[in-house]
Amino acid sequence: MLSNGRRSDKTRGEKGSKDEQGEKVDEAVFTEKTDAAEYIASLLEGLRHVADGAELSFLAYLIGVALEEARSEQARGDTA
Repeated sequence: MLSNGRRSDKTRGEKGSKDEQGEKVDEAVFTEKTDAAEYIASLLEGLRHVADGAELSFLAYLIGVALEEARSEQARGDTA
C-alpha cells in the first residue's frame, strides 16, 4: 500500500463481471499475497461490525477468526 492509502496499480487490477441484474461489477484482482490479505482484512472488519450490530455472535466470531488469519498472512508477508 502506498503512503497515501492507495494501492499500487502494479499489484491490483480490476476485472469486470455482471451481477444478477446484468450490471457491471468490478472485482479486485491482486498479484501480491500481502495486498490481497490486507484487502480481505479490510472487508472482514466491516462484516464483523455488521454481524456484531445484528447480534449474530457466532457469525461475528467466525468472521473474527478469518480476520485474524488475514492479518497473520499480511504480517508474514510484511516481514518476508
